[in-house]
Amino acid sequence: MLDLIFPTFNFAITYAQKLVADVPDEQMCAQPVPGRVMNHAAWTMGHLAWANDNGLSFIGHKPQLGHLKELFGMTTKPANDRSLYPSKDELLAALSDAHQRLAAAAQNVSSDVLGQPAPERMRHRFPTVGTLLAGLMSSHYSNHLGQLSAWRRAMGYPSVF
Repeated sequence: MLDLIFPTFNFAITYAQKLVADVPDEQMCAQPVPGRVMNHAAWTMGHLAWANDNGLSFIGHKPQLGHLKELFGMTTKPANDRSLYPSKDELLAALSDAHQRLAAAAQNVSSDVLGQPAPERMRHRFPTVGTLLAGLMSSHYSNHLGQLSAWRRAMGYPSVF
């Protein structure tokens, strides 16, 4: 099942990198719409890195980016204070590393693990670890990259395609 997800998952990292390639580090936390808080580039890149890393825990691997949960976990909100976030280069490196580790682990996960029930808090959407992993590697990634694309356009940047 996951072999169908890998092309989308691997495209996502390339798309993420393109979406921030021309964004200067100092603009990674900008909020372009007065009175509205958008998921800005720093938060989005950090959240995707944290989420991909955290996804390893569902398939028996130890996450390495737990220290990012406070800034980028599921219940966090983006802040416009640039000093709160790692640099753009650090965020890109964390995302690339987490992406590669999740891809490698997912390629080798057993069907027994994929068939296990997902954590209770997520089971209403993703009944098994396999469906949770597929969602993380496809719709979660795509959803946030769509938000990042909209943020780019609100910032005045052109489309990357």
